Amino acid sequence: MKRVLHFQGRMGKGGAESFMMNLYRRIDRRKVQFDFLIYDDFAHVTDYHEEIKKLGGRIFVVTNPKKNIIKYWFEVRKLLAEQHFDIVHNEVYFGGGINLVLARKRGITQRIAHSHATSDGKSSNFLMNLLRKYLHHLLIKEATDFLAVSKEAGDSLFQGHPYEIIHNGIDLSLYKTDEDVRAEKRAELGLSPNDFVIGNIGRLEKQKNQTYLIDIVSELLQKKPDAKLLIVGAGSLQKSLEKQITELSLSKNVYLLGERNDIPELFQAMDVFCMTSLYEGLPMVGLEAQASRKKLVLSSTISPDTKLTPNVTFIGLDEAKATWCEAILSQPLNNEITQELMEYDVSHTLQQMLKVYKVY
Repeated sequence: MKRVLHFQGRMGKGGAESFMMNLYRRIDRRKVQFDFLIYDDFAHVTDYHEEIKKLGGRIFVVTNPKKNIIKYWFEVRKLLAEQHFDIVHNEVYFGGGINLVLARKRGITQRIAHSHATSDGKSSNFLMNLLRKYLHHLLIKEATDFLAVSKEAGDSLFQGHPYEIIHNGIDLSLYKTDEDVRAEKRAELGLSPNDFVIGNIGRLEKQKNQTYLIDIVSELLQKKPDAKLLIVGAGSLQKSLEKQITELSLSKNVYLLGERNDIPELFQAMDVFCMTSLYEGLPMVGLEAQASRKKLVLSSTISPDTKLTPNVTFIGLDEAKATWCEAILSQPLNNEITQELMEYDVSHTLQQMLKVYKVY
């Protein structure tokens, strides 16, 4: 049996984590087993911890390298010395180069670099950016396998180095249209059958840019008074978003739902799915929304590979809010599930990952 250590940073309900858990549930754990390394400041985010343990995996907690990179180095080195791993699978940016250097020093011959986004959220600090550049150099130098969720994510991180695209896989069977589920979920959330419901799913962090989405909905209400916005997720901007909602008098129109375990059902309650992210790779929620046969309005910073059905429109973040409102209200809906979307089924992705891990 091969043991894979995933440098994940956190194991919440984010897209990269959900993707890996989709694989973990389906993989033959007699042949390959997963462990996860997370950072201490995300140790309280335990959405998948019990499930990981039940599946036979382990969770290791270390210092966040952004807080103390020297301490992080020694903790990871100690972990790799004390535990046996056949493969390291790196899905973090800042500490990725360190992870792969230390893995090579311990004789781990397969070291995977996996890009999930089109940016690493660069700092305005000059010295921090120099360090990022050096760690990026190490990541490219030390990796043996290069994976990306999309062309944009691969080009952004690997900058000319060859890589393989492995799409985020989802279980398409979970996202079927069901009018009964739609009615039940709307009633549970206090929404009327006639409300025009916009959905957004993502961490409440700067990257996801929900502040701008709330501003868009504030303007949209002038044309569509029955509009409602559901924001699903948790994060450091919770209080800031609550304040914005109060200041704009949107408490009856914008709902912060926190992290949820009923994502497929929430999609059924929506009419339109909207993302105003500053950057993304290929967001799983975009695929799930299309599998749920929803209209999507996405920022043009999101990979165009996300568009797998005719229901997706991209709008620039520099466009007027009125342009966003028009797209949200006027986009036609096509209920077909395309062959391109079928290729994102997790069963297909699983076979790709097994080849990467050399498990046959």
